[in-house]
Amino acid sequence: MYTKSVYVIVFILAITDMIFTLKACAKIQENYAKWLKSTLIAGIVAIIANIFIALSINPLMAETSYILYFISIDWILYCLTGFCIYYTEHSKELFFLSPIAASVMAADSISLVLNLIFKHCFSIYEITDSSGSVFYQTSFNTVYYIHLAVDYIAILFALFFIVLKIKKTYSFYRTKYIMILSVLILVVVLNVIYMAFGLVLDASVIFYAVAATLIYFSIAVFVPRNLLISAIGRAVDDMNEGLIIFDLSNDCIYANKYSRSKFNHETGKFTLDMEPLSSVIDILKSANKSFGEADYVKQHGIKAENYRIKYNNLTDQKGRNIGSYFLIEDTTEAEYYLREIKQARENADKANQAKSTFLANMSHEIRTPLNSVLGMNEMILRSTDDALIKEYAQNIRTSGDTLLNLINDILDFSKIEANRMEVIPVEYEPHKLIHECNDFFWQAAGAKDLYLNIKCAEDLPRLLMGDIQHIKQIVSNLVSNAIKYTDQGGVTIDVSFNNTDKDRIDLCVKVTDTGKGIAKEDVAYLFDAFKRINEKQNATIQGTGLGLAITKNLVDLMNGKIEVESTPGKGSCFAVILPQEVIDSTPSGTYQNTKYIEQQEYKESFTAPDANILIVDDVPLNLKVAEALLKKTLIHVDKAAGGNEAIDKCLKIKYDLILLDHRMPEPDGVEVFKKISVEGANTDTPVIMLTANALEGAEEEYKKIGFAGYLSKPIKSEQLENTLKANLPSDKIR
Repeated sequence: MYTKSVYVIVFILAITDMIFTLKACAKIQENYAKWLKSTLIAGIVAIIANIFIALSINPLMAETSYILYFISIDWILYCLTGFCIYYTEHSKELFFLSPIAASVMAADSISLVLNLIFKHCFSIYEITDSSGSVFYQTSFNTVYYIHLAVDYIAILFALFFIVLKIKKTYSFYRTKYIMILSVLILVVVLNVIYMAFGLVLDASVIFYAVAATLIYFSIAVFVPRNLLISAIGRAVDDMNEGLIIFDLSNDCIYANKYSRSKFNHETGKFTLDMEPLSSVIDILKSANKSFGEADYVKQHGIKAENYRIKYNNLTDQKGRNIGSYFLIEDTTEAEYYLREIKQARENADKANQAKSTFLANMSHEIRTPLNSVLGMNEMILRSTDDALIKEYAQNIRTSGDTLLNLINDILDFSKIEANRMEVIPVEYEPHKLIHECNDFFWQAAGAKDLYLNIKCAEDLPRLLMGDIQHIKQIVSNLVSNAIKYTDQGGVTIDVSFNNTDKDRIDLCVKVTDTGKGIAKEDVAYLFDAFKRINEKQNATIQGTGLGLAITKNLVDLMNGKIEVESTPGKGSCFAVILPQEVIDSTPSGTYQNTKYIEQQEYKESFTAPDANILIVDDVPLNLKVAEALLKKTLIHVDKAAGGNEAIDKCLKIKYDLILLDHRMPEPDGVEVFKKISVEGANTDTPVIMLTANALEGAEEEYKKIGFAGYLSKPIKSEQLENTLKANLPSDKIR
């Protein structure tokens, strides 16, 4: 009984191994997996049959168990052969052979079962071994050898296809087929030994478990792992980066092809005191680092190669240190392009600066004579009663204003391109903003017999915080365009808002016209700089094509958005949405649209006969214009034709206010201001910068220097008088 117990225990261990292997096979997704699984199931049945053979208590039980065992061997070999044929990529042959083999195996299985009746395959006899254990063995008849031949033919088929595949393949792929071939040969050998030596039980059945495990290991572990190792090794050797690996003793165990070729170490036996490794370590040590990245430059005469080298420790899956490695990246090309980009950026900055300087100079040069033209024209309007001359002068004013608007558009676009346009939020009243737009455009609309309607939401907050100047410019650009492209009907400005949170709203301004409209295909080009759509139809309409481009950039600058809806022949609607901070949420109430009358003759806004001011400008005509514009205010005007003359006058005479031009022959306006603000009689006198410099931020820069105010040329009477009223002593103003 002791011998039987040993057999049973060994068989149970074999079954356990095969069950675990069967579960592992579930991970294999390929079609050949089902053949391997079937082989394992048949093997488990064979081992169970052997257990029953060992535990048989009578000949009938032994015979039945042997029949089950021989049948399971048939199907083990059938499934194993199918697996081998499929695994060696002979699926077409398997499709043809499988039905024939299954029929033969089924006939053999039936023949074995009929042995219970006819005893034509084998017979049972009883033996007792040296330990006293009783076993039932078989004596084979001729028919059994036919059964055995069927099994060996199946094995030969499997061997044939495996040998064929081994001949066609190579590397570790050949190894995996050789492993399976060895398993099959070992099964045959063990069966021959069993038959030759007449062993008590077929011990070869135990090897089925080992064979199954070896086959699984071959197809699921050995091949993928070797393929991975080979692929990684080849990929690392072929990559365009260097890799050098050291063990814990700082011995180089690997250096890929890139590292060897770039640093002339064909053997790959790098040491830590070789270049570039030693330099990288020294750089890291100087930065108090054990590991990290460093830049390395390798000189070749006048040429240089740039590298970025990473030095790091190497750890296993548990985070334990097992060595270190260097990862080398060639940055020569990147450095070259960075230098090129830097040079291109510097050139672009220089070109942009040159353009800005040119625009500033051109603005100054154009505004200076334009100041004289519009100033003298204003004096003609004030001094003549002749209707024809007034008409001529009014035409000059209109054309001058158009020219000034064109200059302003170009300057604004230049500021946007140079990223010099800034958002300067201030408190403002929305109703006042709309009033100013109405004041500015009602005459232009009336001249074309167009209506100008204003609609405002009654619950619009009374006081908001935003960039009032740029908002006014946006609305003005849209209304100006609407009037330009509308011949009948009119323009409507609709102001509303959407709440976003307690302290913020989205201010919505819609400008709708009944004009020509915009074709659908042209809408995409509306906001392109210098692009005017439908040039032929709009040839008579003045403009640079910058208005909407500037508007779009200003809206984006304030984190808003602009939308367009248009129907050709019916009109357009431009909607601008701008985030604004609420300062006073009190509703503004109903908007009062003031009824305007025709423009009245000029009337001075104040007089100051006791005030004494100094005007400094190197252009005599500009001095004459400024003096003429102030004539009716009765202010006493003193003039200086240059900086040195102004300094001399300021040393001796006390003025109530000084208007100072910027660009003059040395000393210029800023130098004059610095001189007179520290010595002489006018150290505390308000000085207003009067200049043709209208670039973005100019006013803020002048105020930082210390100027009390800023006026741009051409001078407008209203702005000039307002500035004087704000800065002259209040007791001298009437």
